[in-house]
Amino acid sequence: MLAPKGATIMIIPLSIASIATVLTAISIPGHAEEDHNKRTGVAQNVTVTILSSNLANGNSVGEWGLSALVQADGACVLFDAGRHPETVIHNAEVLGADLSCITDLVLSHHHFDHTTGVLPILEALGNHSSIERVHVARGFFRPRRVPSRSGTEEANQMIQERQSLENAGLEVIIHDGPSEILQGVWITGPVPRPHSEENYPVQVRIKESGTWVADWVPESQGLTIVTEEGHIVLLGCGHSGVVNMLTHVQSAISDRPIQALMGGLHLFNATDQTLGWTTDRLREIGVKHLMAGHCTGIEPLFRLRTGLNLTRQTAVVGAVGSQFVLGEGIRATAIAM
Repeated sequence: MLAPKGATIMIIPLSIASIATVLTAISIPGHAEEDHNKRTGVAQNVTVTILSSNLANGNSVGEWGLSALVQADGACVLFDAGRHPETVIHNAEVLGADLSCITDLVLSHHHFDHTTGVLPILEALGNHSSIERVHVARGFFRPRRVPSRSGTEEANQMIQERQSLENAGLEVIIHDGPSEILQGVWITGPVPRPHSEENYPVQVRIKESGTWVADWVPESQGLTIVTEEGHIVLLGCGHSGVVNMLTHVQSAISDRPIQALMGGLHLFNATDQTLGWTTDRLREIGVKHLMAGHCTGIEPLFRLRTGLNLTRQTAVVGAVGSQFVLGEGIRATAIAM
């Protein structure tokens, strides 16, 4: 998702020394992609911390981007990497978030506001990096074009960066379906779209059957942590549609309830009709906690809170530093209260 015209972005420069204090490394054995029919377990202790989103307070930095640190039973995953090179590193330092446990990086889609921080994080870690795997869904590396630019200019920066990731020793795994990447931690892979929740940037083109058409972001995927209480679901921008995403999670991974819905839902420019339809469908599915930010929009979030009969404690803006803790609920930062 590209930033809307007029959006204000804040960047705070960091020293290499301050970066180094945040990032150290450990490693765990690699994981082969799982049989989609296997349901191997649930996570018991889960904390999800927002490291990049629009709103921030104190010394943390807000931006039009998304990143979240997922901690599940001692394992750690970084979900997306933010828009600017130093945002995630800076905010982790401010928040005291320990990034040393990260072994797996999940990228929801190729847009730069979710991927720009990847290489800077690896460069900051240097020889200490223990990030071993990058998980993307099929379509992530497909060529893109923007008609207003040169007709041959590649609009998908991740095609070129793939080589840099592999040169750094990372295994780039392209998923065609749901996969359990760590105990109880799943990625959805490409999401079926029975509902027409079209919320992708129409100015970008992707080639389909020899023709350049609107880029429908086929690789848009989510992450879910499966727990006894239900799913904790993270979306990057939700270009596959939030209703499609939750339906897929419950049908293809586990039919447990939705304990928490987090990340970007891409509703900031949705019509009243779309917001009404989305609210009705989410009410039918059942969402116990909502912590949405980035491209969700403030007004859409509050409409969802009202329509889903949630409260100030169970539905807040997903600001930098806000957390969802299994068994406790949402820990909101001051700006999100």
